[in-house]
Amino acid sequence: MNGWPEPAAPIGQVALRFGGDRDMVANLSASVRVGDTLFVGADEACAIERLVIGPDGAGRHDRIQLAGLLDLADPEAEADIEGLAVEDGWLWIVGSHARTRPKPKKGKRLDLAALANLKDTRPRCLLARVPLVEEHGVCSPVRICGERRAGLVPQTKHGSALARLIASDPLLAPFTEVPAKEGGLDIEGIAACGGRVALGLRGPVIATYAVLLEIAIKPKKSGKLALSGAPGKRLLALEGLGIRDLKRHGDDLLILAGPTTGLSGPCAIYRWRDWAHEPPRHDTKVEVHTPERIVELPFGRGVDHPEGLALWGGNQVLVLCDSPAEARLSDQGLTIAADLFGLPE
Repeated sequence: MNGWPEPAAPIGQVALRFGGDRDMVANLSASVRVGDTLFVGADEACAIERLVIGPDGAGRHDRIQLAGLLDLADPEAEADIEGLAVEDGWLWIVGSHARTRPKPKKGKRLDLAALANLKDTRPRCLLARVPLVEEHGVCSPVRICGERRAGLVPQTKHGSALARLIASDPLLAPFTEVPAKEGGLDIEGIAACGGRVALGLRGPVIATYAVLLEIAIKPKKSGKLALSGAPGKRLLALEGLGIRDLKRHGDDLLILAGPTTGLSGPCAIYRWRDWAHEPPRHDTKVEVHTPERIVELPFGRGVDHPEGLALWGGNQVLVLCDSPAEARLSDQGLTIAADLFGLPE
């Protein structure tokens, strides 16, 4: 077969109705469903968005500021939320941990000094979990619920304990000084399995292999999250693509993959069967894993970049797009149509 396979046709669409922030709707980056609640993250905020799912889509939008839940070092700064997961009544949240370059102003001449001024990474060095409580069928993140307390890997002057471990890793350290979307370190996706947390890297892709980090977490009574050792590194053969989101599906791990850079290009969903029963080994020589490529996703030219997954009952998955095409938007840009795809057995 020559070239990429034809993309799968969506089996349906779900209208996601937000309120008051068109820019946020254009920058959706992560999602997770629990019951009839859909949590969504966006690139340029320090909050999570909550929608309530009904027969005609999802709405009743509410923005939940992370500063009300977590002891953030920079509560007003952009956290660049890139991954959401739900495990055993906890909502897990991860920021990109990435350096970013300022977006150039449109025009024929660019300010090179401004482009060289990379943003501080600390606000994006976020790895946290918060308890969820359900009332009248709607889930809410809270700071304290009984003995359960919200907490994060403490943020430091230069990032966090996780950022420090990554920066000291011989394989990954060179990429921590490179901006995201240019090959630099960029966490996009989280999955949890007990005390084991997987973090997917959109970048770097190393020798054509995507990188999955796995860490062991030891929560303290205060809620703070302590790391138990350095992250384990796993290499995935995804045909040169990076990881854009992760979702645990039973014992399997679903992987949304796409180009590392901001360019348009092929995107797909892969499945790592029985991932939950394959813990990492901290070896200097590691196995290359080859997940099954199960869904080819449509993508646009400069628009419709698949960024987030949400399980949607049975063998269906909802795909959220960054930079959505105008055809997806309605209600003055506050409602976006997200595609539903079926997963093969």
